[in-house]
Amino acid sequence: MKKITWLFFLHLAIVSFGQEAVTKNKLIRGFVFDNSYFASIPLPVNEAPIEIMGTERKTKTDHDGKFEIEAKEGDELIIRGPFIKTKKILITDKNCYEINLGTVLLDYPISFQNKRAARKNSRSYRKIVKKLKQKIESGFYNCLD
Repeated sequence: MKKITWLFFLHLAIVSFGQEAVTKNKLIRGFVFDNSYFASIPLPVNEAPIEIMGTERKTKTDHDGKFEIEAKEGDELIIRGPFIKTKKILITDKNCYEINLGTVLLDYPISFQNKRAARKNSRSYRKIVKKLKQKIESGFYNCLD
């Protein structure tokens, strides 16, 4: 009787470990870009908060606009934050997503100091765009599944 009981529990243990969850989490990667009207090319969004709706899983984009988060098919990815229009993305069988946002720009009067700062910042902007174009040409922002 002890052998039958022992075999029953051994068989039960083997069967229970053999079960696989129907909905498995997978690593989702992607890039978040800003399609501002003043930019000649889409710019990566830094520190954009990203979360999976209905869960506690959250992440932020890095300085290149790249993010990674675990999700399963059917989950909804939400990107929202200050000066960002809320964007919802349904997770499908893809592993990589390119997300283009529009930012909410604040209107403010242009003064002499703002014009001087804009001229100074235009040099920085050109440097950023040059580096960004090099990354695009090298394939850094390609989403290959």
